[in-house]
Amino acid sequence: MIHFLINSIPEIILLLLMWSLGVLMFGPIIYFVEKPADDSVAKNFTSAFSGMWFCVVTIGTVGYGDIVPSTDLGKFLAAVYAILNLTIMTIPISIPVLCVDTTA
Repeated sequence: MIHFLINSIPEIILLLLMWSLGVLMFGPIIYFVEKPADDSVAKNFTSAFSGMWFCVVTIGTVGYGDIVPSTDLGKFLAAVYAILNLTIMTIPISIPVLCVDTTA
């Protein structure tokens, strides 16, 4: 088990790096898309950090529902982010499976 984890360190680092970049890119974008134009109090996304929280919850496929996009563009971006995240996560996760030594 430990041998498997040691051999998988580059893939785990790649997964965490891609996950972090996605959160740092899409969090502020979804915040600015959902931010009201008249500077009134935002319903769901009160800061860029709430946008990042939404991205983390979307990555984990938990979907608490405490923050949801309300505009059509926000919903579209959330769907694109979820689909993009699925494709990003499947690549590094599948690589360690190929590293497992089945001869032991």
